[in-house]
Amino acid sequence: MYFLPIHVPIYTAGDRRMVTTEWHRSLELLRDSLQGRYGTIVVLAPSLPADASSVEQSLQELTEANDGIRLTGSFDPRGRARDYWLKDRRRWLADLREHVPAADVVHAALDDVYRPICYDGFLEGVRGERPTLFVQDTDIVLQMGELAAGRGPKEVAKAWTYGRFYERMCRRGVRLADLSLLKGSTLIRRYGESARNARCFQDTSHSAADVVPEPTLERRLEGLTAGEVRRLVYCGRLVRRKGIDQSIHLIRRLRDRGVAVEFDVIGDGPELAALERLAAESGLAGVVRFLGRASYGPELLRTLAGYDGLLFTPLAEDTPRMIFDGFAAGLPLIAWDIEYVRERAAEDAAVVPLPKGDLEASADRAAEALRSPRRLDDLARRARRAGEYHAAENWYRRRAEWTFEAVSRHRTAKAHASRPMALRPPPPVEDAASSQRFEYHSGLR
Repeated sequence: MYFLPIHVPIYTAGDRRMVTTEWHRSLELLRDSLQGRYGTIVVLAPSLPADASSVEQSLQELTEANDGIRLTGSFDPRGRARDYWLKDRRRWLADLREHVPAADVVHAALDDVYRPICYDGFLEGVRGERPTLFVQDTDIVLQMGELAAGRGPKEVAKAWTYGRFYERMCRRGVRLADLSLLKGSTLIRRYGESARNARCFQDTSHSAADVVPEPTLERRLEGLTAGEVRRLVYCGRLVRRKGIDQSIHLIRRLRDRGVAVEFDVIGDGPELAALERLAAESGLAGVVRFLGRASYGPELLRTLAGYDGLLFTPLAEDTPRMIFDGFAAGLPLIAWDIEYVRERAAEDAAVVPLPKGDLEASADRAAEALRSPRRLDDLARRARRAGEYHAAENWYRRRAEWTFEAVSRHRTAKAHASRPMALRPPPPVEDAASSQRFEYHSGLR
């Protein structure tokens, strides 16, 4: 089996086992890419009742019989970090040790220093001498430092301490893993020199079949004229670190410069009420619209294809799959120039980087791009090409090939290590002198 211990909860309702739609999509892509080589994908995760989920309508059931994916629930994760170490971890380790011996591959990550649920799964795989994959999605050390900046000495110290522990644990992970998948060049720079076998991997969800068709994109681009309303969009969670408030401030400054621009926010989260108030107080009622949650899938990508650009102003380093969904919809990325955005600009050339935190300079740069139909046309075409290249099937195929190679190397090395060493007979003894020389060089004296 392909064993995947993870912190992302499994939701239960009676005998039914469910995961969120986005996670369901990732598991299907993983299953298809592995071509049945390791049998069933077994997901071990904390378990919650379905009615405890705020995204209940976005849950999808999975069954081993129909999907080749088995969901196995463990402890209830609603306790604090203290509960994990005093109680929940015993259950978690017992569940891990039940599965690891039968695993062909153990695929895990580092999710949290305080409750290292995934990391404990990874270490059990190493202890069990199973082939291991270690995954990192974002440079958490950089993100924590940026989020703590300007928040006082205590917060800075906490972020520094957390970051040091996180980095040390990650370095151990990439050093031990048979294959490390690191998202983006900043992670490669941070951990690559410590890794046995590191690969840069982009975690995307959109299918090649869902990339905006060229005729559809052509019709949209034909309508680009100077002075018409530019429609920007954000799609994702409404949490503070995503910086959607900064996007609203930017829209206000763009309109003050005479740029006809509107901004739609697709998603839900704890910041919704505050963002709605900010939009109203900024005189942007009807200009900034909050459209609510949307299930991930082809329909969402078709909706995105009706916009002119994807606006993203995070407070700290981030690597959202939303960027690639925007590319698939033919949307240029208009975003703060965090590390990952600069990387996407260099590699995909479908980005308008904005100086992070400088709203006035960002408004000037964004206005220049939005006023130019020719530039938007070029960026949109580049975005579509990037969407094709970064289609999930392509990345999962690459990952499967790397996995097959790493597992094969692990098995070969293990077989070689377990093979008894052939004992070489001593050379023939011709006389007493040669016998003495042999004993001396053999360390027998």
